[in-house]
Amino acid sequence: MSTTRRIIKGSFLMGLVALASACVVSEPREGYYAQPREGYYDRDHRRYYREHSWHECVEHDEYCR
Repeated sequence: MSTTRRIIKGSFLMGLVALASACVVSEPREGYYAQPREGYYDRDHRRYYREHSWHECVEHDEYCR
């Protein structure tokens, strides 16, 4: 009988942990992952992404590589 109780308690606890972890994981917000990472350099267009906008590369620009 004590083994059955232990199994039921363990299953209940595992279920709660699984349910709680499922609440933490959410789908990505639309458009959030579509943005490039900070400091990304676009060689084709000679521009870089900084402070949530694109900037054109100019001569002696420290962010252009």
